[in-house]
Amino acid sequence: MKMGADGADLGFVTSRNRPLSRNAAGKRSGPVEDVIAWAWRDELPKVPRRQDKPMAMAGGWDSTGRFAELLSLVDAFGVNAFGAVPDFSADSWPCEDAQVIGAAVMDLDDLALDLPEDWRPAPELDRFAGLGAKAVSDAWRRMTHEDGQGRVTLRLKPSELIIRRAVMGWDADGMQLDDVCQEIERHGNGKPRYYLQVTQDQLTGRKVDGVDETVARMIEVKGVDKRGDALPGAYTKPYLDPDPVNAIIARAEHEIWLSALAMVFEAVAHKMQDVAMLPTTIPVAPWLTPMPTSRVLPDLVGNAVLLKAQQDKADAAMKLRYPQWFKLFNKKAAAPA
Repeated sequence: MKMGADGADLGFVTSRNRPLSRNAAGKRSGPVEDVIAWAWRDELPKVPRRQDKPMAMAGGWDSTGRFAELLSLVDAFGVNAFGAVPDFSADSWPCEDAQVIGAAVMDLDDLALDLPEDWRPAPELDRFAGLGAKAVSDAWRRMTHEDGQGRVTLRLKPSELIIRRAVMGWDADGMQLDDVCQEIERHGNGKPRYYLQVTQDQLTGRKVDGVDETVARMIEVKGVDKRGDALPGAYTKPYLDPDPVNAIIARAEHEIWLSALAMVFEAVAHKMQDVAMLPTTIPVAPWLTPMPTSRVLPDLVGNAVLLKAQQDKADAAMKLRYPQWFKLFNKKAAAPA
């Protein structure tokens, strides 16, 4: 990796992210996701080291010594209050705008989440009936946690979601479900796996009138005979391939991320002094694609119009959903003493 001129001797790698642009007033300017990325990349890690005495004369091992010192400081302090690895080479503390942004993002962790009744993150799976509904249910259960008091929160904290997406970006391809199809469980040789439910008497461990008590229970066994042919009443088990759960989680997190970005924008955009924070430019539903066409040559204009119509429809639906998402982020009630 290439070291920056200022950070080479201290072991830091210069960020490859582009800085915020400047507007006509000379202020840094950009959409909320870029401003958050700037805050966490360039400002919030700053922890200046104190210089209470004259600097020692430079020596041959100074660079190595400073690098080892920085590593020991990171080991000792871990991450700061904003979840950033401290930059002890900084000569100033984070600017006020960055601290306001950081506080607003971290405050999202005090909010609870709920499932919208009309939430349909994967209409493409409707054709799979129960398998599609199960995938959505599995995705919601995997990405959330209930604290036992009726409050549902993300397993990944909202602040972590915002920081990760703003700094590392997001993957539209990971939200696609176009290639999902229904399969059945098969053996290694490609033959279907068959199952059969039968009633079996099982011991309860108690005796009644000196006789071991049994209870009839339904169990699942192999549904083939000795020749490998399916028995009467045998069935196969269907599943979706590839597993759509991760894509559904990515779509849900995308919607929650956009809602959270809107909340941060509403909370701090008017408080910025040296930064002009603009609304997000992230597409509402990046998984939308044009419908396939039967033409040999692609109808680029027609596809573009169709995609634009789909995107406008999704944008309108998301604008209506924003207030719903905001209501879902309700302050957690104080835990009983």
